[in-house]
Amino acid sequence: MKNLLIATFAGGLVYFLLGGLIYVVILGGFYEANLGSATGVMRELPVMWAMLTSQLALAALVTWVFRHAGVSTAVEGLKTGAIFGFLFGLALSLDLYSVTNWSNLNAALAEPFVTAVRISLGGAAIGWALGLGKST
Repeated sequence: MKNLLIATFAGGLVYFLLGGLIYVVILGGFYEANLGSATGVMRELPVMWAMLTSQLALAALVTWVFRHAGVSTAVEGLKTGAIFGFLFGLALSLDLYSVTNWSNLNAALAEPFVTAVRISLGGAAIGWALGLGKST
């Protein structure tokens, strides 16, 4: 149980930090330029408690999947996270694209790759934490 909590918090921290770096600093302009026709959907400032909770929930989901898949190293977490992240990102982005005007197709098609990077890097931290205390 201890490793599950450590893995969840490690992944949540990585997801939170990468989210800011990727979605604001690196790709903020791209996503801004590829918004759909919906207006007034972006908040000026995020609701931090909700953002932090969402990142912990994502980390808990990935931790649960990794535990059942037997992931217990950073490398396994990176690889499994890339596949899981791409498929998760593809499902969510195309689902949102199909029913909302939040983004255009460019952003919807880019999102699975962004999600793959983010979940794979957090997955490395989660995989490492799940392997704590295991003999090699």
